[in-house]
Amino acid sequence: KSVVKVTNIAAGGASSEIAKVVLEYQLMTEEVKKVQPHVVIWSHAPNDAQESDMNAIFYTHLPGFVNAARNLNLCDEQLPMVIMLEDFYGYEDYSRVNMLSGYLSKLSSWYGLMNVNQANVINHELWSNYDNSTRISYILGSEFELHSGMGNHVGVAWTLFFNFLSAFTDSCTDGLLGVGIPASSMPLKFLGPYDESGSYRMIQSTWQTNQDRARNHCSKQQMSKERTEPCTYAFMANAMSGVNNVAELQAKMAEVLTASDGWDASGFPKKQPKIGWYASKHGASFSLRIEVKSDTNFLTIMSMKSYGPNFVDTILNISVQIVRKGDNQQALASSSASYEITGYHETRTSIHVPHKFELPGGGARAGDSILLDGKLTSGAYFKINGLALCSF
Repeated sequence: KSVVKVTNIAAGGASSEIAKVVLEYQLMTEEVKKVQPHVVIWSHAPNDAQESDMNAIFYTHLPGFVNAARNLNLCDEQLPMVIMLEDFYGYEDYSRVNMLSGYLSKLSSWYGLMNVNQANVINHELWSNYDNSTRISYILGSEFELHSGMGNHVGVAWTLFFNFLSAFTDSCTDGLLGVGIPASSMPLKFLGPYDESGSYRMIQSTWQTNQDRARNHCSKQQMSKERTEPCTYAFMANAMSGVNNVAELQAKMAEVLTASDGWDASGFPKKQPKIGWYASKHGASFSLRIEVKSDTNFLTIMSMKSYGPNFVDTILNISVQIVRKGDNQQALASSSASYEITGYHETRTSIHVPHKFELPGGGARAGDSILLDGKLTSGAYFKINGLALCSF
């Protein structure tokens, strides 16, 4: 009988910032949504290390991921077990990787997480053989590059398995001997984020507030026995979302698409270019009409940023109108807004980035309609990998 099931809900070119959105907005199949995980493994070091603002990684993106992961099983005060798996050995800039390693160690200590550093297993051997291509290939299964080969992926899996085994055997041994570190009086999963300007009193107050809110929410949930969907419309193109090929993405867009000129679903599930909603000419435009099912306050668009020549000077303009029952022109004007998203960055990698905007007019309510228009006002190429209209 199978007792362990592993589900990969990651997407290519994703950072901790994107991972938080995927978990928070439940951008996954209905089958996966029903599962309350016992273990969640983070593994976004290669893309997080490319982030231009490393402070944003530590103070915002990583804590956001940890909180979203723990909320997948909010009403269990111990689970899920969140593991930070560092699997990036540096590539071009080892100083940034060392900085990220320090952040992960600090964060894991703060939240009481398991921190597995596979990079430490191979780094010294890699550095001492930097000019030995035969030895490098033996360790990584590839050249010394950003996207390592199968050899390194196998090594990551074995390193994680070893740490799992060590933790389980240590826990069992401690249990048999009647020793171990006593649990905190308040579950660690409700501990607030790290704040260098904070006080011990503030730490305790935030911790207590988080615990009280969670218990109150879970008490109400048990009485209603209904799962509340956070989004009125949402998708992200990846294997576990149910939107992973051209036909599936076309069907998802068809639910809300009213017009399109120069935009289309394109790409592949595994090879490049990956599946997405692509613009193929300057001035390409599309229009959506979303019928609102529940309180909707935010629009999030996941789009690609890259350094390639086709991304230079690309700008997507998004305009939003909220149409309410009995709207007059004055009310319509107060419920309109526009936003801009750029597609280029100088970092030598391609990555998906979430852009979150507050909807105008205080958001939309059930029975309202959201009209969304997108137009490529600069450049002739753009990729959207996901879109979400959600309550928070």
